Amino acid sequence: MIKPKEEVISCPLHLSIVRDEQTSYFADLRLGEFRPVEGLLESIAFDSDKGKRICSINGVFKCPNCGLSVIIGRPADIDKLRCMRCFDLVEPLF
Repeated sequence: MIKPKEEVISCPLHLSIVRDEQTSYFADLRLGEFRPVEGLLESIAFDSDKGKRICSINGVFKCPNCGLSVIIGRPADIDKLRCMRCFDLVEPLF
């Protein structure tokens, strides 16, 4: 039996917006960086000092096994969170 071709739909990537004090940033989870919504075209890496502070305020988590980053706020059972891709335990980036 021949399988029909799957239709690939491309759409623009949606980036979440997070805040740090008075500044809003796009959170690019794929690249692991924040970029200001307005103003300069700078980028702030998640693992920089300022990036870690923004991650802690906004609940950015990263899987140590596959590297998938997610924003999930502050759950009660941080020790029991599992990655949606590989099901390994995730750890906060703060």
